[in-house]
Amino acid sequence: MFDSVRRLRRSARVARTGARIYIGYKRTARKVRGLPEAEASILWDQRHEQFAESLYRLAVDLKGLYVKTGQFIGTRSDVVPIQYTRSLSRLQDSVPPRPVASIRRTIETELGRPISELFGSFDDRPLGAASLAQVHRATLPDGREVVVKAQYPEIAGLVRLDIRNLKMVVGIVARREPNFDYRAIVNEIASQVPLEVDFVREAEMTRRVAANLSDIPGIVVPKVIDDHVSTRVLVTEYLDGARLLDAARHHELGTDPNRLAQMLAGAYGHQIMVDGLFQADPHPGNILALPGGRIGLLDFGLTKELPDAARLGFARLVVAVAERNTGGIAEAFRELGVRTRSDDPAAILPLMQLFFDARPAGVTRLDRGGALQRNPVEAIPGDLVLLGRVVGLLRGVCASLGTPLSPMEMLRPFAERALAVK
Repeated sequence: MFDSVRRLRRSARVARTGARIYIGYKRTARKVRGLPEAEASILWDQRHEQFAESLYRLAVDLKGLYVKTGQFIGTRSDVVPIQYTRSLSRLQDSVPPRPVASIRRTIETELGRPISELFGSFDDRPLGAASLAQVHRATLPDGREVVVKAQYPEIAGLVRLDIRNLKMVVGIVARREPNFDYRAIVNEIASQVPLEVDFVREAEMTRRVAANLSDIPGIVVPKVIDDHVSTRVLVTEYLDGARLLDAARHHELGTDPNRLAQMLAGAYGHQIMVDGLFQADPHPGNILALPGGRIGLLDFGLTKELPDAARLGFARLVVAVAERNTGGIAEAFRELGVRTRSDDPAAILPLMQLFFDARPAGVTRLDRGGALQRNPVEAIPGDLVLLGRVVGLLRGVCASLGTPLSPMEMLRPFAERALAVK
């Protein structure tokens, strides 16, 4: 466990990094005034490169919530400068692993038996090291291949500390820059991420989502090994496939990127708008391309259950966006509890584009800062924050696959289905 001195050092480093990035961008903004566009672009690129690497090092060193945040940013090639996606995409599956001795201790302590009794074999080399846990391949005594997910010993305490630190940094920025107020997003993280450190809950969510998607062709959710579950250890069926960004394996499996994107959007459309229960962390490390053109969905720690009002309100929003219906978008925003300074549909549409990248025909670049300045968001519910995050991740996944598909357009048939049976 972290002692108080190490916790203070951790908090101080987050504050220093946030201040350095904020001040650095302010200085660059002043420096480029009056410069030719080409010279200004070089300076901005250098600054992006510097701070992207700073955030990567911060996430790798501090781990926990910072890795998860970096993973999200690393998928948003359509939103953030390429320097950030290039640096932070390394966090998807390349988080430095922890010593296997501590992982073994956690497994034996949590499940109450030695590794040799629990498994026929256990591979000390991790399959992957994630933000909150580490994953190892093993076999059960009966020969079944499984994946063992073991939580890092100190992670529960770190999550609470990291949330406090994020709230502090985001709160300071929001007070100084009202047009960049992301406190609603941090509040949603604060309510959801602690659920991810309860693997008993994750096992239950995995079973429920698997049952809900059982009739969807080509979607595979790994089975939970029921007698190998505890608060900090979860054992599931092993799925042999290619990571989403492994282009060589995709070629080997004969994967069609467009079909993969369509199936993925279908799986999430069904979860969100038909079931009202969805896995809210579809970053590339949690998606596998499987033989036979199937998709494997992994990691159900961050799973959200939507109230019917939010589910149907979001369905109406998807349909309105697909139809470019500004009045419908404004009405859906009101129904979902989004409050903006102006409720003029023409002023709300740019915000819709900002949150979900739903670009109208002919628009190739979004005026993000200008949209917020002209019509600041005064209230946004946590459910919509998380849904926006999922749509953003799906858009990033589509971009990573090289497909031009719009997640909002792909979600439309499921939105119409939900509204038809309400």
